[in-house]
Amino acid sequence: MTLTKIIGLTGPTGAGKSVIAGVFADMGAKIIDCDRLARKATESPACISALCGAFGSDIVMNGVLNRQKLADRAFRSPASTARLNQITHPAILRELERRIMCYKESGAAAIVIDAPLLFEGGVERYCDVTVAVVAAPETRKKRIMNRDAITARQAELRMSVQKDNAYYAGLCTYAIDTGGSEPENKEKAARLYVRIMNEG
Repeated sequence: MTLTKIIGLTGPTGAGKSVIAGVFADMGAKIIDCDRLARKATESPACISALCGAFGSDIVMNGVLNRQKLADRAFRSPASTARLNQITHPAILRELERRIMCYKESGAAAIVIDAPLLFEGGVERYCDVTVAVVAAPETRKKRIMNRDAITARQAELRMSVQKDNAYYAGLCTYAIDTGGSEPENKEKAARLYVRIMNEG
């Protein structure tokens, strides 16, 4: 049976994790996107109820969670972000473990766990190797504004509650800077993936 290599991918918002994950996927890795798992977790009635208790019942309209309103409140301070994580993390970890097991059983050569809170959430314990995706703050701000169609101030608020590049680079096995062009970033990612897969 093939031994599955589990790669943790992390970094601050706007650093370009999805581009790197995309390259790894093209090269055969199975991707588990923790942001998507979080979206799924926040759809459960128990989670919605806890989020309303923490961030106000008006974050739900006609039974549907207003994610923008939740984000504005949850990312207002490190304390409110921590509260959000406290509510959503247990459900996210359960789904993460289920997916890892499924991919391992299917014989996947590699699984990439794309997790902004890889270390804060204790997700690194599932990983054989970790990769920090980093970029200059100005580059990240522009990407966030374009991606989410938000103002510079909103982007800065989101960035302000996250750790800096040095935090991620210092904890991970590898760091990849995505400050270059997209083709350059993809080439870097492909080289790194080959290196990781060739390690013992």
